[in-house]
Amino acid sequence: MSRVPPIVHANLADGPAYLLAWEHMPDGAWGAHIAWVELEGEAWKVRSGRVMADGIRRIDGQDYSHVPRRTIG
Repeated sequence: MSRVPPIVHANLADGPAYLLAWEHMPDGAWGAHIAWVELEGEAWKVRSGRVMADGIRRIDGQDYSHVPRRTIG
């Protein structure tokens, strides 16, 4: 069974989102690749995006130790 990514609170998603990866940007800053689910009419849509690290907050009880780290650029 595959591992489910941990959840964070993300400003972009206006709520909970899965933390897919930490990303080290060319300018030295850290960001995150996240995904979340939105209800659009009667259909659930998966969205994803990249945000700066200060756009998310960790949630107590989540294990972030297996989140991949990537270098962008």
